[in-house]
Amino acid sequence: MQTWAIIYNPTSGRHSPSKLEAVQELLHGHEVRAALHPTTYAGHATEIARTVTGVERVLSYGGDGTLNEVAGGLLGRDIPLMFVPGGTANAMAYELGIPRDPVKAVTALLQGEPRPIRPGQVGGRVFMLMVGFGFDATIVKLVSVGVKAKLGAMAYVVNGFRALLHPKPEILVETPLGTLRGVWVVGARARRYGGMFYVHPRAALTRPDLGVVVVNKAMIAPFAFTNLIFGTRFTNGGIRLEDHSAFRISCEEPVAAQVDGEYLGEGTSFAVGISQQTLLFCLPVRK
Repeated sequence: MQTWAIIYNPTSGRHSPSKLEAVQELLHGHEVRAALHPTTYAGHATEIARTVTGVERVLSYGGDGTLNEVAGGLLGRDIPLMFVPGGTANAMAYELGIPRDPVKAVTALLQGEPRPIRPGQVGGRVFMLMVGFGFDATIVKLVSVGVKAKLGAMAYVVNGFRALLHPKPEILVETPLGTLRGVWVVGARARRYGGMFYVHPRAALTRPDLGVVVVNKAMIAPFAFTNLIFGTRFTNGGIRLEDHSAFRISCEEPVAAQVDGEYLGEGTSFAVGISQQTLLFCLPVRK
């Protein structure tokens, strides 16, 4: 019998003890013993994933933030990672077509094989979905735990209107093809953004480049309605959708940053790229 570790966040948006028990029963039917590792503070999932031993696979049961932390701890360890959605937005579940029900998710993923992928990286932090600077990071900063628990993904929409009233420092984006300017910058490893929305049409974990999105102040609302909601490829002088393996941002005033929907902090300079280390990630079988 194999032993798999389940790293889970007991305070995540859709965590259910009964669902967790059902997942354990399902795994037991496949000759797998589940070792439970609950997280108790920010960064705990990374610590667990970095030090866990004696397991053939790690399941991250929670939201995109928990997945981010577990991925950071398993990077380069050659232990396969499986994402089981149990958070608020679960953007990765939408991105990969994984059922939102944990038991159905495990069932679907058991049929697939782990594949080596390279997450994005900003400083020493990895990202599986996206890194954002400026406008969207301000939204993440404004979302409180209590409001997120009550409103779910709508908490980000509500605070989006609040973020429109906040100062928006100009961000310079240095790419291999030149310099871009905006107040909202995203480096994407996935097409999906916040679950049901689309941020970049070509971004994917299996691609060699990052999807780079740069939006100026006047085009925040048009970008949100056309590209995010309707998934179009609308671009103009104020909206740029490019593809680069790395880019650097800088600004005169500190700008907010977020990774995979979790607030990272503020700074005036960030280097963004793709990790040189690989992560074994379980992808569902495409039917």
